Amino acid sequence: MGRKDQIRLVIADDHRLFREGLVELLRREEAIEVVGEAANGREVLKALEEFHPDVLLLDLFMPEMDGLDVLPQIRERNSSTKVLILTGYFDQELVFRSLWEGARGYLQKSVSSAELLKAIRAVHAGEAWIERGVMGHLLEELPRQENRVSKKGQSAQLLSQREAEIARFVAAGLSNKEVADRLFISEKTVKSHLVSIFKKLHLRHRLQLALYTLERDSILNRRPNDG
Repeated sequence: MGRKDQIRLVIADDHRLFREGLVELLRREEAIEVVGEAANGREVLKALEEFHPDVLLLDLFMPEMDGLDVLPQIRERNSSTKVLILTGYFDQELVFRSLWEGARGYLQKSVSSAELLKAIRAVHAGEAWIERGVMGHLLEELPRQENRVSKKGQSAQLLSQREAEIARFVAAGLSNKEVADRLFISEKTVKSHLVSIFKKLHLRHRLQLALYTLERDSILNRRPNDG
């Protein structure tokens, strides 16, 4: 039995040798306990039901059910397990779809062991984690900072305090209704603020806003009140 303060983790990957390597690596970490393994999507769902891990390391490409098929089922089951994608592939659409379906982080298998451990701890703590190299590729799709300067040379207007709160909640994966409930405002008001946010930041959709918020945290005035 592990300690109560340990991070309980399940590894899902169809390559047995890779799983064994991860188990050996993580066994050295006193704060992490590998409680289960899975070689395909169906085994993932079974392992989640049996072990209730804190964190799931999930490969996107597996037999029977791949990671993108598993993610919505995890969400539908209201699982408290945080999902960290660990895959051998980088594709912008895969990153967007993974985050949209509820993953809290995205890493490539070429990542260092040190960054993997940091990512596991961060995701467990409720933070989002996107590998620096992956983030760099994604940000190429976002408007460059100089494009946020008007023809008159004036900087783009900072978000208001309420807009900053909403942007942070969106980055945390909350729906419009969940944001409205947190802030005691109507869902219509949330949508109105989002239109303004997208216009000010020259963004097109929620995932861009989430990525922008994670990378350029300094544009926001303050953290939202979770109370």
